[in-house]
Amino acid sequence: MDIILCHIITDFDALGAAVGLTRLKPGAKIVLTGGAHPPVRDFLAFHRDEYHLIERRSVKVEEIGCVVVVDTQKRDRLGKAAEWLSLPHLKSIEIYDHHIDSQTDINPTYSQIEAVGATTTLIVEQLQQKAIQLTTAEATVMALGIHVDTGSLTFEATTPRDAAALAWLMAQGANVRQIRTYVDPGLSPQLQQLLTTALDNLHSQTHLGYTLSWVLLKTPDYVPGLSNLASRLVDLTESDALLLAVEYRGREGVGSREWGVGDKG
Repeated sequence: MDIILCHIITDFDALGAAVGLTRLKPGAKIVLTGGAHPPVRDFLAFHRDEYHLIERRSVKVEEIGCVVVVDTQKRDRLGKAAEWLSLPHLKSIEIYDHHIDSQTDINPTYSQIEAVGATTTLIVEQLQQKAIQLTTAEATVMALGIHVDTGSLTFEATTPRDAAALAWLMAQGANVRQIRTYVDPGLSPQLQQLLTTALDNLHSQTHLGYTLSWVLLKTPDYVPGLSNLASRLVDLTESDALLLAVEYRGREGVGSREWGVGDKG
């Protein structure tokens, strides 16, 4: 049996890549290793049965032949399922990821780690090469993966490959109405600049498999929409919890606000 592992607090990119891999590996099952981002959780409440998902406790460990890890390269991002990477009878371990600067502590049999905007893009390219036709449900969740991780093709890490992959998914029947429901509106130019600053100054620490991040931003005045910025930071940094503090100088002096974003699953 092939098992595809999404990282703890699964986002749409991890889920989309995993769904695509089930078409490349018939019979493979997807395991969410520990919770999901709120939009993903809401999406699966309606569409879970359309994908090859299985609970971790339902996996027959002795039948696992291959473990595939998507959208991460770290054992501590896989919760208790990380134990499966050390099974003596395991035949292979594969990694698919787009975080090229991430340090890995997994020794894979095969890995594809490339500088694209979304891991889903890497899987879409394989599906295209094999001329595999997707269902609407498959195309939709994969399109969501690319939309969310590239800011609908607006983030600096976005590449022409992401745009081409998204176009192909649209041609495969991705449901635009559903995508619109689960994709946040794009950030304003001012928030885009603050996003870049936040990424350059972000501090992170991992404890018990959860990544905690924090950052302090200073702005001339109050900036609306900072809660959307906080959510974006969580998605881009694979953080499970984030503290975003903003200090600004208004007419009456200095003010500050804090946003905490996270989901313990």
